[in-house]
Amino acid sequence: MKHVIVIFAALAVFCAVKAQDEVQVISFNNDNNVDGSYQFAYEQSDGQKREEKGELKPVEGSDEPALSVTGSYEYTDSNGQRYRVDYVADERGYRPTVTKL
Repeated sequence: MKHVIVIFAALAVFCAVKAQDEVQVISFNNDNNVDGSYQFAYEQSDGQKREEKGELKPVEGSDEPALSVTGSYEYTDSNGQRYRVDYVADERGYRPTVTKL
């Protein structure tokens, strides 16, 4: 019986330490509009960030609008280097720009 108690105590300590390492959402915003446009942003406790905005825009020579998206995200790689990626995605494709921070 003592072995069972020790195992459960060790498991409880492990779970408590694991819970402290979990990534938390620091901020989050999300807006969806009836015209099809939207925007959202969030930041996490590990430093990751993302923001994006999208809207329907007319396309020359087409009866249908296209979704135009702009945004960015930031992250840290496994070596500790921080990056920011800014991007545009529309009828001309996905066009990212990467910057070391």
